[in-house]
Amino acid sequence: MNKYHLTPDQYDTWQAVAKFAQERIAPHAKHIDESNEFPHELFQEIAAQGYLGAAQSLDYGGAECDAVTLCLILEEISKASGAVGNSFNTHVSLVTELIGMHGTKAQKEKYLRALISGTKLGAFALTEPSGGSNAGAPLTRANPDGDDWILNGSKAFITNGPVADVFVVTAKTESGVSAFILEKGMAGFEAGPADAKMGMHGSPTSSLYFSNVRVPGENMLGAEGTGFKKFAQALDRGRINVAALIVGLAQASYDAALVYARERHQFDKPIAAFQGIQFPLAEMATDIEAARLLVLNAAKMYDAGLPVKLESSMAKYFAAEAALRVCDNSISIHGGYGYYADFPVERYYRDAKCYHIAEGTSQIQRLVIARETVGRYPI
Repeated sequence: MNKYHLTPDQYDTWQAVAKFAQERIAPHAKHIDESNEFPHELFQEIAAQGYLGAAQSLDYGGAECDAVTLCLILEEISKASGAVGNSFNTHVSLVTELIGMHGTKAQKEKYLRALISGTKLGAFALTEPSGGSNAGAPLTRANPDGDDWILNGSKAFITNGPVADVFVVTAKTESGVSAFILEKGMAGFEAGPADAKMGMHGSPTSSLYFSNVRVPGENMLGAEGTGFKKFAQALDRGRINVAALIVGLAQASYDAALVYARERHQFDKPIAAFQGIQFPLAEMATDIEAARLLVLNAAKMYDAGLPVKLESSMAKYFAAEAALRVCDNSISIHGGYGYYADFPVERYYRDAKCYHIAEGTSQIQRLVIARETVGRYPI
């Protein structure tokens, strides 16, 4: 049933990616979580399906899908595996998006084609050890040296950091915040070991270290001093995409709870027959539907060329809060089994918690929403 009034292309893509994700990704989700290993082979399969270049130009091997379609792709991949969805989103929504929108023809030929084909994996380096919310004031510095730039500093919590080949990095230059494309193996550039995390196992994060890294001038992404504006625009859309990932996780958790409630019997009837189980399931279904509608509305606004700063923050904030409620209820419905790793609901909870922090904390989303609705007041 096409209740979201999708176009035929959008609907067909949604059905296709849902089938692919459940058949090829979901069966590996538990192993990815337990082994904490990045699934390189799965990403090659995702690339073969054309999803790594979903939103990019046909000229570079992409599919030129709209924002709504990309959100549907993200939701289904995240539903199958939160870890795969997280790494996929960083590659697609941030790295390829920024190079696709702001790269030179030479940069697109060199990097975008490789990212879309899956021969290279991308990482987006914004957050620093001192924090990520004040993105307009990075401590990482880039100083000119002839036609090149010398980069010094560090980044933290960088998704795909240990496994990426291409990095889009922010640094302070004389004119403001600038963006650079770095490659794995550059002298003085090192990715630290994978961080030990509560969730998102198999979607590795790490710190990045820059010690007098010589970056060719042609690797600056856009004009000097325009990096912050570029990131701000990308992050507005990126929040919609992250909200779609969160909806996928919440849907997976709800689906698991519903199946369990119908199969688990107590007092000679399935526990789904009791209001104490029905009511939280009803609340979960409503939370997910509301979150998905916020996502699709913001994506449709983006496709229409409308500003989405407010709507993207609302979608990300609500989805993150709703997902934790859904995942918590799902564990409770499973009872003691919900706390065991034998059931996937504890993994969904651990993965969903990531999005209370990543891609803009819930506190930052409240701040953005307040400024866009109430207004700004001098301190």
